[in-house]
Amino acid sequence: MVISSRENPIIKEAAALVSDKKARKQSGLFVVEGARLCSEACKSGAEVLRLFVTEEAEKKYPEYLKSLLSEAKEVYNITCSVAEKISDTKTPQGVFAVCRIDERPVDLSKNGVYVLLSNLQDPGNIGTILRTCEAMDVRGVFLCGCADCYSPKVLRGTMGCIFRLPIKVFSETAEALSLLHEAGVSTYASALAENALLLPEVKFSEKSCVLIGNEGNGLEHGVIEACEHVVMIPMPGKAESLNAASAAAIMIYSAAMNSLPRGEGGICVSK
Repeated sequence: MVISSRENPIIKEAAALVSDKKARKQSGLFVVEGARLCSEACKSGAEVLRLFVTEEAEKKYPEYLKSLLSEAKEVYNITCSVAEKISDTKTPQGVFAVCRIDERPVDLSKNGVYVLLSNLQDPGNIGTILRTCEAMDVRGVFLCGCADCYSPKVLRGTMGCIFRLPIKVFSETAEALSLLHEAGVSTYASALAENALLLPEVKFSEKSCVLIGNEGNGLEHGVIEACEHVVMIPMPGKAESLNAASAAAIMIYSAAMNSLPRGEGGICVSK
């Protein structure tokens, strides 16, 4: 059976999950779009409740769909018109998975680097930072007052790492900071301040958390005051500040390399 009506109830539900944060929060579900990303979700253990596939996609992406077709609880064939109804992109691939939100717990007993993002609103920045976190073996990520990490744009930016990273969502940054301090995690606020320590001379603790603030305003003054250390990235050029994702990458890399035993690590560059 092929679903051809854009008004089909399960199609309308999927479309709402794509466009509406409230619908995702109330249902505990989200939609993954694209053959590769859906396959990554499945391989990473995400529970795939429904899979929507066009006839064209079945022919074009057989390898990506192999595990999805066997693991999905329900599989529906859809027309290209219906795919456009669900899609968040201009040229949909025709593969969509409705998955259950299942946050991986953050274990604060582990040594290593943690990351806290405070009030970031750009989905592209969040996705890029999460990808950096996985590359640098970050132990856990705290999203405080940020854009929804299960929105389509964030999901695409993560390239699948969101299905593997331990992530905890908070409405307030202060709550996450309290947990970090109780667990003995040293906090490092990234901020342009006169009293800030300069990278790369900063010596990060065995358990350290890097804090990155809002794209336009940075970290709130109260948050900076609550952190044990304030760190600034030296900029010998003319730019007054860095993009949030760029600043985060430099900070996370510095913290990770500081805690990495000599001889470990590697470099991988992808498009």
